[in-house]
Amino acid sequence: MKRFQLLLLVLLSVLSMPLKSEGLNAAMPEVSLYDQKNADHLLLVAFKDKSIDRIQSTATAYRKRGDYSSSTWSLRISEQITQDYQLQKLTEWPMTEVGVHCVVYRVPTNRSVADTLQHLAQDERVDIAQNMHIFNTRANTGKDPYFQLQPNLRSMEIDHVHVRTTGKNITIAMIDTGVDLQHPDLVGQISQNENFAKDISASFSNDKHGTAVAGIMVAKKDNGTGIRGIAPDAKLIALKACWPDKAEAIEAVCNSFTLALAVNAAIKSGAAILNMSLTGPYDALLELLLNKAMADGIIVVAADTGLGQPNANFPASLKNVISVQSVKQVVADPKKPDQTVTAPGEKILTTLPNGTYDFISGSSISAAEVSGVIALLLELKPDLTLAETQALLQKSVSSASIDSFPGINANSAVLALCETTSCSPEVLNVALKKTTGNESGFSVP
Repeated sequence: MKRFQLLLLVLLSVLSMPLKSEGLNAAMPEVSLYDQKNADHLLLVAFKDKSIDRIQSTATAYRKRGDYSSSTWSLRISEQITQDYQLQKLTEWPMTEVGVHCVVYRVPTNRSVADTLQHLAQDERVDIAQNMHIFNTRANTGKDPYFQLQPNLRSMEIDHVHVRTTGKNITIAMIDTGVDLQHPDLVGQISQNENFAKDISASFSNDKHGTAVAGIMVAKKDNGTGIRGIAPDAKLIALKACWPDKAEAIEAVCNSFTLALAVNAAIKSGAAILNMSLTGPYDALLELLLNKAMADGIIVVAADTGLGQPNANFPASLKNVISVQSVKQVVADPKKPDQTVTAPGEKILTTLPNGTYDFISGSSISAAEVSGVIALLLELKPDLTLAETQALLQKSVSSASIDSFPGINANSAVLALCETTSCSPEVLNVALKKTTGNESGFSVP
């Protein structure tokens, strides 16, 4: 009798196991969302769900991110797509700020990704079907990091500007790698932080690129150590969506999945500025999110490679995003004459993990400088519009001279602001150049 019961239990356990297609499983080995080698077989699918954020917390047992979730309807649709197209569902989540449910699928290696995308694009249930894109940060240490100190802040006449504006009460959201939260120049400067790439890169404070970009924007002023940021009294929200390409490297990569989560969080944060010192291919989901961010009044600043690569220069190529090139990499873009600005980006001293400093180059640094300057302007005029910001930045770009470097000039930007709005005498007094003649090219009211 005992033997019969044992055989019955074994039979029931076998019958209760889910049926699987051996051919499909063989074509679908375990894969990571962050594996660049297999990224070409990952698809990101999105569709509208009007019930996002309006359901009871008990409506679904699906993995939640934060205090929001998607409806059971979305989960049912995502499962239907999984079965209909014989895909492997890796993860799914609600993109709350645009009312969209997102799913990452993997296409079997023995199936055509292009054909699958084409069929998904024609599926009435689907609003966005795209490849998982890879993005790269735009900074490097250079071969001779200590060869020459570039006085970029003196070129911008930051001393004059900081007497009146330091970015106080302005919040910058930065999507990048992590930041050294205990760096002497960054302690207390980061108001919030979150890691959206923790599954592949759990560390936060050891990341170089984000620490370097953060230092350019908000490193402390007059604290008796290190450097000074462009907007030292601004607060930074550090959103990690990128991870080091190699151990100890400053170069980092991101993908559509992590970036979308971070942009959604940036919108929710209420930040005034969003800095993205990274580039990659056009991405429909990120376009949707960034357009929502800009519609909400967030000024988006992105690195521009300046290399004339239209298929690898997103989000800088997106309309209304302020694209920033390093002065060494300037390539005129006739499609965006009012959106592209230049700033110093060669061998700029900034913060690195473990309380250290080094000279960093690239448009990542230039984009951070422009985000800092915008924070200075917003302190003086909090209701500054995107169009006004673009005009001020364009007016403030100066050519090289004996005592300055080409690119954006914070002091000139303040003077340009005073031409269009009422500035106090104090602002004018500290902003005026202490030279003969009006070298800035602006008339002072």
